[in-house]
Amino acid sequence: MLWRVVYYLWHIGGHVAAWYGSHAAGRETDGLTRFSVGCLSRQAADNKKMNAISDLDAQIKRFDVPPCPAVVSELQAELRRDNANAARVARLISRDVGLAGAVMRLVKSPAFGSGREVGSIDEALRILGFGRVFDLVVGELLKKSLSAGDGPRLDRYWDSAACCAEVCAELASRLPGTTRETAYCFGLFHDCGIPLLMRRFPDYRTTLQTANAESGAGLLAVEEAQHGTSHPVVGYLLARTWGLSETLCEAIRAHHNYEVLDPQAPARLPDEVCALIALCAIAEHVASIHLRTREEGQWPAARCRVQAFLGLAEDEMNDLIDDLLHDLQLASAA
Repeated sequence: MLWRVVYYLWHIGGHVAAWYGSHAAGRETDGLTRFSVGCLSRQAADNKKMNAISDLDAQIKRFDVPPCPAVVSELQAELRRDNANAARVARLISRDVGLAGAVMRLVKSPAFGSGREVGSIDEALRILGFGRVFDLVVGELLKKSLSAGDGPRLDRYWDSAACCAEVCAELASRLPGTTRETAYCFGLFHDCGIPLLMRRFPDYRTTLQTANAESGAGLLAVEEAQHGTSHPVVGYLLARTWGLSETLCEAIRAHHNYEVLDPQAPARLPDEVCALIALCAIAEHVASIHLRTREEGQWPAARCRVQAFLGLAEDEMNDLIDDLLHDLQLASAA
């Protein structure tokens, strides 16, 4: 299954090292033997990793993951340089007038709360930094790519994603753990595996309706049973292919795994990843009420862990949700 391939790619290095360490400990071997064992271990690891990458390539084709646009690859190459050039980055983005305009609208939107006029991509880079602007660029291009073609209509999906993104950004301004820009991108694309699964499986919409009634990990179990994978895993695959930040990729992969919010969780993720998962759980709940979709299967499973992670009492959480809903209603009426 795809989730096993993805999991394997992260952990193969650690497992091989642990295997070799446990088997080599306490043995008296000469230098040649140690060298031979090390070479064999590395060769085996390399072979397995190549097989896993080959399997991953097959999964990319299976789920029709859209290819990464040239501008994203060029931006990645520039940002990897020790002396990345802001003017060069701005020129790359500005070559696509529509893309540059979309990024500028986002930077100036209330969701980002910058409170200042931004007149150019150069200014956006100075205010937000390379990494955040790159995520915005990838996000805009992903939205365009996922909406293209003759696939299923995604109007409801994008309405919900946009609302969730705005609420995530607002939450990030009130609570610690991440930035408004990163929270916005995550809110918009945490479920980006869903459009790909809709394209791949004609009956996936029915599966999703059934899954949304389940609590917590039950949602993923329904998807696995029907299609052999889940939307967080496919979303992670898409995000990695397109070069989204490691923080966003990890959060996409784990956004229904609320156990990671527990302080003593054995699989605890970085604090910002956990913050994104917690904020998005609130945002999804608020968006479902505001848009009257009422897909409430996840919130009961998430609420206690989210409150504990954010240090909120029950009445504080209720007040926060009411405030967010009030703000959305005012914005809709404007």
